[in-house]
Amino acid sequence: MLRSFGVGAMLLIGLTVGCSSSDPAEPAPILTPLSSLEVVSRSSEALANVTSFRFALSHDGGNTILTNGIQVQQASGTALAPDSYTLAADTLVAGFFVNTEVVVIDQDAYMTHPITRQWQLLGPDASPFGNFNPALLVSSILEQVSDPVMGFGYTTQPVGYLIDGNLPAAALSSLTGGVDEAAPALKVRVSVDATTFLPVEARVTGRATVNESSDLIRTVRLFEFDSDIAIEPPI
Repeated sequence: MLRSFGVGAMLLIGLTVGCSSSDPAEPAPILTPLSSLEVVSRSSEALANVTSFRFALSHDGGNTILTNGIQVQQASGTALAPDSYTLAADTLVAGFFVNTEVVVIDQDAYMTHPITRQWQLLGPDASPFGNFNPALLVSSILEQVSDPVMGFGYTTQPVGYLIDGNLPAAALSSLTGGVDEAAPALKVRVSVDATTFLPVEARVTGRATVNESSDLIRTVRLFEFDSDIAIEPPI
């Protein structure tokens, strides 16, 4: 059953933010007293109206392991809704470190060669990141979070509402390319901007694939929403 905290919890969060601020010149944001379900709903709606953003993916306790065996250590890039993005990723391929750059524009995918570093146009199913979609990843997290409750404390983005909940592994399929359907529920904490209701960070704990560590913590950050981002073919 879905659970939420109401006004009392929000007041407590406001007091926590206010008392923890180290700079009196920057007052804590005023949090509208909403239930956790209302915050998730508003955040999902806000993200659906975003046309562009930048993102960063980092890990603690392991790496994201794609279905083809590639391990992603960290990644960053830009996204244009609905299906275009750039990606720069530090990966491990058969035990070797490879820095990979990817540009996806609708159905066209470009990737740098691991040795020559030259751009190449790939077939529709040839990109190792063929299932990756940063916009879909975060929207899936918001849509599939269950048992959401108001969280307390801070992530690296102390900007407003904290939502704690559970996720099925399937919510990460746009990142990993495939998941272990029998994996235990993942724990998630979403940080939501108090003014725009945009999700600025999602921290997911647990494994989504068979080979990942159960202690793996994935952190996805979103920033520079609706900024002037252009994605062009690299060749």
